[in-house]
Amino acid sequence: MSRGTFRSKNKVGETMSFQTDSSSGTTFDPTVTFLSGSDRVSWDLGDGSGYNAGNSLSYTYPDTGTTKTVTLRTNLISRIISFESPLDNLISNLDMSGWDGLEKLVVNSNSITGVTLTQPTILQYGATTLINISSCDLTGNLDMTMYPNKLGGTFNVSYNPNLTGITHTASTTNLSSYQVNNCDITGIHDISMIGPLLGGTIRFNNNTNLTEIINPPSVTNQMSQYYGYNCDLTGNLNMSAYTKMGGAFKVENNPNLTGITHPTSTTVFNNYQANSCGLIGNHDVSMLPGLGGQFQIQSNTNLTSITHTASTETFSLYQANSCGLIGNHDVSMLPGLGGQFQIQSNTNLTGITHTASTETFSSYRAYSCNLTGNHDMSMLPGLGGIFYIYSNPLLTSITHPASTEVFSQYTAYSCGLDYVNFLPLSGASITGSIRLEENSMSVTDVNHILVDFDNISTNLNPAGWTGTTLDISGTNAAPDSSSGG
Repeated sequence: MSRGTFRSKNKVGETMSFQTDSSSGTTFDPTVTFLSGSDRVSWDLGDGSGYNAGNSLSYTYPDTGTTKTVTLRTNLISRIISFESPLDNLISNLDMSGWDGLEKLVVNSNSITGVTLTQPTILQYGATTLINISSCDLTGNLDMTMYPNKLGGTFNVSYNPNLTGITHTASTTNLSSYQVNNCDITGIHDISMIGPLLGGTIRFNNNTNLTEIINPPSVTNQMSQYYGYNCDLTGNLNMSAYTKMGGAFKVENNPNLTGITHPTSTTVFNNYQANSCGLIGNHDVSMLPGLGGQFQIQSNTNLTSITHTASTETFSLYQANSCGLIGNHDVSMLPGLGGQFQIQSNTNLTGITHTASTETFSSYRAYSCNLTGNHDMSMLPGLGGIFYIYSNPLLTSITHPASTEVFSQYTAYSCGLDYVNFLPLSGASITGSIRLEENSMSVTDVNHILVDFDNISTNLNPAGWTGTTLDISGTNAAPDSSSGG
């Protein structure tokens, strides 16, 4: 017998064979399910122990892992609708040709290098319910063209590092999960023929040679996950078919991805990541009013602007740092902004426009930009945690909110600040230091700030401000007793 699989017909029924190197340290426990309850199979386990009857078995081989050929025998293989043999140390190619009623194939976590399927004609539910060949050793291209309008439910071939492609045919069946992540899909991957009932979860992530995904022209089902991160997606990713896209959209770490086209979708997003790509110009998400949760688009050095629309969702993380944002960045349509706000290292960013938000901020970073004039945060009473706005040489003033939060750091050095009014923060607690050095403040401004600090720490909030360190050194004028109160 050759390495691999075979099936045959004879006067005592039908057989199908496959190979395993299961050892005494594991349990070999395949299971089959028939279209009706009256059919039975028996198993020749390939070690001379004879046949074991039953649609499922649990057997421990006495050897240390030699190759055995297992033979399944039954009256009619086409009546088997399910074959499950995960973690059974299957090896070589698995030949399922002739399994005309196969709806469920679960052979994940084996060392099989290929699966040969046949076109199903006797399907109880009209389509597959589950194909799981993940965490195997599938090699080359996997041919799925024998499932026209029959591929449905869950299709999972993830974690096959030698799988370079999958060939599909047209299907109009509900497919709720499509996972081909952590493989070696190479070049263009075309799923345009398996819409419009694609939905739920789609994962292409961690295919470093995947350059393009051709999505269906129309998708009517709800989408909760679309992962295409850590690939080599190139040019524009067209997502215009996904009018019910929401949940988690992650395409980060694609340095050649220059744009993303979205359609209008009112579904809520809890995670949107397109960071560390090659996005160019304006990134338009104005068609996504459900945007919220985590929004990460940082490290796109040619990204010059982001267009939002009104969203009432809460943001726990907003990152647009280390891009090429130009001029004013408008987030006034996002009243749920809070958590971590990071927009630092945009050297041409001159302003940020906020709207009223009652969310608590644990981090606000707008340092190493080109903020100009006054920076108004009076509408953010939840401001606290880490506040970094240093290295903005044209920033002349800051308007604080009436915050009662705890600040662990307040850093505004190397700007162009004059007098900074800290009285709105008198109800807050400052557990770390306040750094205002290198602002070229006049003696009047320095004295005024020192008088305010004395009033806050002595009269207004000694418990929250006593022990706070103020650094107002460097290019700032030394205080005296004749000006600024």
